[in-house]
Amino acid sequence: MNLLQILISLLILSAGLWGGHSLSRVDQELRVIYLATADLGHINAKLIRYRTSVLRAIEADSQKEFQAIASALPQRRSVIEQTIDQFIKAADEATAQRGRTAEELRELQAVKARLADYMATSEQTIRLIQQRWETTSPVEARRLREAAEENAAERAGTQFIDVTLELDQLLEVVAKIAGEVRDEADHQLRTMSTIVIGVSGLLAGLVLFKVTESPRQKN
Repeated sequence: MNLLQILISLLILSAGLWGGHSLSRVDQELRVIYLATADLGHINAKLIRYRTSVLRAIEADSQKEFQAIASALPQRRSVIEQTIDQFIKAADEATAQRGRTAEELRELQAVKARLADYMATSEQTIRLIQQRWETTSPVEARRLREAAEENAAERAGTQFIDVTLELDQLLEVVAKIAGEVRDEADHQLRTMSTIVIGVSGLLAGLVLFKVTESPRQKN
């Protein structure tokens, strides 16, 4: 009887440790997802600042002013791309055991593709303005500026909208994943509680049986 009680006690302890470990892991996953998603949400603001800088470069009144604005663009682009890469890394760490879903992979690829298209078009705009300041022909300078304005307004403008839409869809996918992680935690908690309650009831029954059996043995 004592051996059985020890085994049941060990089972209760194991269930508690397993439940605590599982909940701790899920809590860590949710924290990582939350922080990564918060950073991802800031990309829209960074993209707006990047686009504003490109438009300011077009409107620059001197080559020196243009160069000052254009020289800061690579760093701004790097920050945006690093943020997305950090999000992908954090998502991989948080969902290592679950694995990445096809929907999540599709949205990540879409965001990176749309962002690459937008950055390439913006760089083309900057190159046109660079050529504008290098030419000695006023007519050619005017033509290059008009081409840059058209490129920034039409092609880059459309691609900018595409990037922001894909980011919104990615955030929706991440929110869905976070919900699945939370549901998993709820399921594990219910399972752990059921095991602990069941084993505790069995242990209580054995103790009660031992208590009622002792007087009979004395008689």
